[in-house]
Amino acid sequence: MKSGLLVEYMVSGFPHLRQVSGLPETLMPDFAKASHTLGDEAMLKVGEPLGLVERVKTMLSQAPDPSTVPPGIWEQGISNWPPIHQVRSVTMALLRACEKVEALERRGVLKISPALVRGLAAIAYAPFSPNGSGLLSKLADILGVTVEEPARLIDRYMTAVATGDADTPAAVDRCILEDPAWREWSQRLLATGRDFPFQPRVIGICPQLTSGLKQVLVSMMMEVINAYDRRDYRN
Repeated sequence: MKSGLLVEYMVSGFPHLRQVSGLPETLMPDFAKASHTLGDEAMLKVGEPLGLVERVKTMLSQAPDPSTVPPGIWEQGISNWPPIHQVRSVTMALLRACEKVEALERRGVLKISPALVRGLAAIAYAPFSPNGSGLLSKLADILGVTVEEPARLIDRYMTAVATGDADTPAAVDRCILEDPAWREWSQRLLATGRDFPFQPRVIGICPQLTSGLKQVLVSMMMEVINAYDRRDYRN
């Protein structure tokens, strides 16, 4: 069985993380299935280059059964996590970026490459990694954004991608690959993604998909697709 205590804690805690951080209720409806499919061993293997394995194992060895943790304790613990205030903004920026990448690929003006996935993944994860401050600072210098605004790092990265600025994404990729820990982390993450047996849904639609709802969704998607085109890139 792939699942273990780490998976149990992630599945039990994710609804509380969504609530405390203000993430949409419909976000990642397949989170539990994906976590169980991936399992403790694979997740720990991905985190190993960043020195997370021993930290996680120590915490789990001292942790109670997640089913016995009251909701108030979950929410208090998550609220006390220093980067919790960045979760929503970074997640939404990453969703916008992924939608933009897919739109550009459909239009035939962009090919999704390992470097692109590596860049988005590292920028999105570094603000939440215990030892991500060094990489985050270097990425912020490249992208011209302060480390206190990690969501804007993603936006700036995608602006460069969307406008054909090849130098900035290349500089980001070199920065990641020059750091042995982050290079190995990204390689393991990409390999895990390639081997994953299904593609989890990002958003779950609960209401019946009527023609009216479909039109609303189309309008929202077009707003995201055109967001970068409306931006004044000179600034």
